[in-house]
Amino acid sequence: MKPQGIHPTTTSISQPKMSFRGKNAVVTGGAGGIGLQVSKQLLAAGAAVAIIDLQDNLEEFVKLRAAHPTQSVMIVKMDVANKKGVEATYEEIAKTFGNIDIVVNVAGIFNDKDVQRTLLVNLGGIINSTLSALPYMGKDNGGKGGIVVNMSSVVGLDPMFIIPVYGATKAGIINFTRCLANEKYYQRSGIKFVTVCPGATMTDMFTNFTEKIIFPETSDETYRILDRLNKQSAADVSRCILNVLEKDKNGAVYVIEGKRVFPLEMKAQWTGKEQAL
Repeated sequence: MKPQGIHPTTTSISQPKMSFRGKNAVVTGGAGGIGLQVSKQLLAAGAAVAIIDLQDNLEEFVKLRAAHPTQSVMIVKMDVANKKGVEATYEEIAKTFGNIDIVVNVAGIFNDKDVQRTLLVNLGGIINSTLSALPYMGKDNGGKGGIVVNMSSVVGLDPMFIIPVYGATKAGIINFTRCLANEKYYQRSGIKFVTVCPGATMTDMFTNFTEKIIFPETSDETYRILDRLNKQSAADVSRCILNVLEKDKNGAVYVIEGKRVFPLEMKAQWTGKEQAL
């Protein structure tokens, strides 16, 4: 599934450079799937990592700390849909780390039958985490600047009829992140905002998939669609996300598919829009 507007230049996965050494990173949804793999990649590249997740994964957390005994690995159990809880979590992280350089928002769920929860976690959680991080990152507030990467999906770019609620949250993430990437805001804060849109990735999202769709009569077609998808691993996606972090390009939107990063050319559709103040 490849959306229109992909720039012909693609980038294969490369080994992370040493630019992450000494950086402090926050990863939401870091207890499993793509988030856990991103945490591993950042730690391997020399960063300190704080993981925010509602789920426990004690076995993996023990492994992370054992593999990186000289680096800070902070684990905070928190629901990203809980705005006040997320704000308090960032305050705790900032007190421990001193500053925050990188935020990678991965936390999300798939359950189109539970519309409210899907909206609160997928879109609300991204917004809560991003806005809670800004006071500790912005140069206009005593921070050092940094970069926020928000994870959307290819279904936020191209509609997939079997998952309209999930797709709507992912489309919202793209617009939210691009709004924050306004150049005037960057000049003031020093924070860059980037969106990544992975293609089909082997995570828990596919577990009992047809039990979570809102139109059960499409179950047979859903199975056929899922079987045809070219799926990638969470580890492949995480390596691409580190590649995107290295590119450090404010406002960029990337598709991640087949172990490669595809930059998108996002064209304006609204010709009557006035220039930003």
